[in-house]
Amino acid sequence: MARILDTIPDFVALARAAFLQDRATRGFLWEERYRARHPEVFAAFFEGGYGDPSQVRAVTHKLSDVRKTAEEAAPVVSSLIEEVEPAVRDTLSLSGQPEPLHVLMVGTFSTNACVTRVDGELAVLHCLEWFGGPEGARVLVAHEDTHAWHETVLGERPAEDPAWMTFSEGLAVQVSRVVAPGRPEEDYFWYGVAGFEDWLPWCRENHDALMRNFAKALDEDGATEAFFGAGFVEDMWRVGFYIADQVVGSLGIELPDLVRMSADEGREAVRSALEKTS
Repeated sequence: MARILDTIPDFVALARAAFLQDRATRGFLWEERYRARHPEVFAAFFEGGYGDPSQVRAVTHKLSDVRKTAEEAAPVVSSLIEEVEPAVRDTLSLSGQPEPLHVLMVGTFSTNACVTRVDGELAVLHCLEWFGGPEGARVLVAHEDTHAWHETVLGERPAEDPAWMTFSEGLAVQVSRVVAPGRPEEDYFWYGVAGFEDWLPWCRENHDALMRNFAKALDEDGATEAFFGAGFVEDMWRVGFYIADQVVGSLGIELPDLVRMSADEGREAVRSALEKTS
């Protein structure tokens, strides 16, 4: 059995109590009836930089809609975690490791999921306000669970420089493709979120230029944010995930061997692969 902490009942209770209140009161009730009941979760969420308390109004503004989404998502994502976690472990040939904690929560529309530490314990936070259906959620659970197991194997969280992000994200995309096969290819990057239908065709059309430009930018300040964060490359968002999938997929190394490489070995593999494209 996967270890799951479900905070959604407390969010639903908040939403039902607050939906007729004004915005200021909703924000107060959020703090009192939801965040304060799970302080360790929200400490990990906000202190890890995955959201900002000032962004809570994005959720409290439409509590009824978010409540319905979270209520629908919670049993689905819980079931998916039970299915996907052993599949990720099997794909990576892992056993005997402490399992990550999975937290079902409502965030601030800032991230759909993240891996962090809750009271010092490795955890995957699943932000259900983003839920768009079970198939996209299956890919996302596989992707984030891979990150959690990867960190468990490493015993640390490496610095998020561009080479490491390429290795880490590429591995997660590759594992999610194995664990959740048969999805439209864009789902392995956008997890069923609509509005990005042109993204993958654009990346493919600009493949060579992307690879060359990324190789040149590996040691530049701001490259991680531009390629993997909130920044843009030629008005396109998160193109580093496409690059990561291409680079890691080209290494010709089995997934169980990839996850056991050290951070420095992963970085060097990425750099070597990119040298061949520049």
